[in-house]
Amino acid sequence: MADQTIAQTGATTGTTATDDKFKIPEAAMKKYPDLIALIKETESMTDAERTYWFQILPIMTDEQVSKLRAILVKEKEQLVKLDSEYEKELKRINDKHLLEWKELETRKAREERQKAESKDEIADKKAEEDVLAQLNNL
Repeated sequence: MADQTIAQTGATTGTTATDDKFKIPEAAMKKYPDLIALIKETESMTDAERTYWFQILPIMTDEQVSKLRAILVKEKEQLVKLDSEYEKELKRINDKHLLEWKELETRKAREERQKAESKDEIADKKAEEDVLAQLNNL
């Protein structure tokens, strides 16, 4: 039990358990907290790849770190842009279908009204013929 506590706090290994999945070196946590967050959030890495990057982060050059950060930031920006475009397109499609649905309902209502009017006209015509027939019989 004591060994487990030491491993979790990183007292003997220099790592800190930040969640159930990853053990991130303390040096990387202190020096690159923004990059750690980007690595955790990226959709393009598996957990194994994240673990790899967390482990090599302390030995990477500043140029390598900058390139990794730039890649992850660009990816995040592109995903936000794609999400925005997707939502706009989805709204446009929904609006189009809503308009089509309203037009269909209006058309059905018009057809039903025309059928009812046609029935009423036929009934009126029949009633008129009946009245005329009764008058002729008098």
